[in-house]
Amino acid sequence: MNTGSQSACSISAHKSSCLLLDAAVLLMASGAHTERVNRNLKRLAAALGFEVELFFSLSGITLTLSDHRHEPITAFRKVPAYGVQLSVVSAISRLSWKAMEEQMPFDSIEKEIQRIRTLPHYPKPLVIMMIALAGMAFCRVSGADYLSVALAGVATALGFYTRNLLLQKHYTLPICVAMAAFVASGISGIGYISAIIPHPEIAVATSVLFLIPGIPMINSIVDLVHGHIITGQGRAMQAIVISMAIAMGITLSSALLGALIP
Repeated sequence: MNTGSQSACSISAHKSSCLLLDAAVLLMASGAHTERVNRNLKRLAAALGFEVELFFSLSGITLTLSDHRHEPITAFRKVPAYGVQLSVVSAISRLSWKAMEEQMPFDSIEKEIQRIRTLPHYPKPLVIMMIALAGMAFCRVSGADYLSVALAGVATALGFYTRNLLLQKHYTLPICVAMAAFVASGISGIGYISAIIPHPEIAVATSVLFLIPGIPMINSIVDLVHGHIITGQGRAMQAIVISMAIAMGITLSSALLGALIP
């Protein structure tokens, strides 16, 4: 094979590795468990005519791409942040199956990945309203009166707003969670000061439920079951740190409220 052909193949493998890492980072950052990322990347790589080996850690993804004819290419991509956007996860999963079954060309896959990257989130006011309603529902199901339910809704909404505001200012996640728990439990804890609310403890307990790290907890178990020990342990530690931050915020607000109660 001449030098020009080798160079073109190298460029193609390099572009393919970048595209696959784009998809992998999107999946990890959107709440997919590690084995799902692994399966999706193998399908996309097969559609592009390559075999792929992946190494996952909580901080980033290492990918080695080969086609049995040329030297393998190894690349690394950092995962900037973790969140939850399941529409991205399902869209890339559908794309991986379609790409493998229909042998989609590189340009089509790249265009679809770029489209998925721009999928919009739900509007923030709608998210705040739905999270507040969820907190109110939990409070009511737990046996609280309507005043406690209303207080839990207000506390949940303001706590969620606080968390998002601090995240936008690039504070670390544990600090954001601790402050959100402080605000939510502090506002719902006003019921301890007022004698008109008979069950303030229920409002306090349910106002911080939106902070529970459900996705990291579930993904850590799934990762450990599939043998992805490093990411499984990393996600478990992330869930523990978030839980400790919630406890710290509640403790601080309880201490403040205790000082205000005569």
